Amino acid sequence: MIESLSRFYYNQGLHQAREDRIGAAVQNLAKAVSYDSDNIEAWNLAGLCYYRLGKYKTAEYCWTLSVHKRPEGNAAGDYLADLRNTLEETGPYFSQVASLCGYEKYGQAAGILSKEICSRFDLSAGLLNLLGVLRILNGKASAAVKCWTTVLSIDKSNAGAALYLAEVEHRLGYKLLKLKERLFKRDVVK
Repeated sequence: MIESLSRFYYNQGLHQAREDRIGAAVQNLAKAVSYDSDNIEAWNLAGLCYYRLGKYKTAEYCWTLSVHKRPEGNAAGDYLADLRNTLEETGPYFSQVASLCGYEKYGQAAGILSKEICSRFDLSAGLLNLLGVLRILNGKASAAVKCWTTVLSIDKSNAGAALYLAEVEHRLGYKLLKLKERLFKRDVVK
């Protein structure tokens, strides 16, 4: 009975992950492993989902538990090695970004985040949300909107990106920018 509940929640999480609803998927995957802590597939998928959300320590935790439960023939070992290597490589860049933000040099921070960090993590909702915030602080509303739109394509249930987009869309400057873009496109078509 407990194993079938675990399988049910795993399947729900898998379905949600395939529909790009990563935030919702992790909730079901957490239930799956709570019913059966030996459900390796649920641990591995939860790790992948947390990775996609940019919650790297939680992803590492899931994969570490998975490897401890089944060391042989478990893809989590490769996931862990890649994650740890990438975190080690990007650690100094994270420090640079934080330091630049402390000096309100948001454009430079965004450049380093984009080039040195985001490029090494495959479409991370957390990193792209942060990049969007840095872009907006640097006065680049269109670039910020692009970041948050990408986040919502990764995780349709990402409340942070939805909130950021709603706030930017309510700002008059963004509305004028969009109007200008539409007018320019109309003039080009003529």
